[in-house]
Amino acid sequence: MRRTVLLALTIALMLPVSGCIGGPAGTATEPTESRNIHPGYGEFNAGNVLIGDGEVMMDHYGLVIPVNRTAILKGIIFAREYRVSSGNGSDTTGYYGGKVELKAYLADIFVQYAWKALESGLKPVSELEVEITPETVEVKPGKNEAFEVKIDTSEVTLGKTYYLYIVAFGGDGWKGWAVVEVITEETTVTKETEND
Repeated sequence: MRRTVLLALTIALMLPVSGCIGGPAGTATEPTESRNIHPGYGEFNAGNVLIGDGEVMMDHYGLVIPVNRTAILKGIIFAREYRVSSGNGSDTTGYYGGKVELKAYLADIFVQYAWKALESGLKPVSELEVEITPETVEVKPGKNEAFEVKIDTSEVTLGKTYYLYIVAFGGDGWKGWAVVEVITEETTVTKETEND
């Protein structure tokens, strides 16, 4: 009998507490339109930028290139889908898309996912000469947009590794990026090349 009374008392004490957590209907705990934005929108890599040689396309691409050479890489950006779940069990679908501006930066270290950590380490491109064409694209669901990245190594430090970030800034606040790890090496001259 004593156990039954203690159990009933414990349950009775828990009920008001659990009722307060959710709050009554009509309070701010109900989903609103502003919650349709992805929770990490603008802070985390949207994961919709790929770069490579055209056959192999990745978000982290390694490139070994001799000094005084130019390489042209292919890039793709696409409208990646995301879903936001609401409290009532329904999902809202959105896309990392729209008008996008592409920019190039260098960083000393490889940081892939969080914008706050990455942004403080980004620097203007120096030593490498980098040109992105086009610099602005319109990204729509179901359609990839292509761009090119031209990298000139005329002014680089031999043997240095450059972490080149190609960052996509979505017009409505999201960010996505891919990294080209550029490793410079000395140009090798063969006998055949010398005789030509």
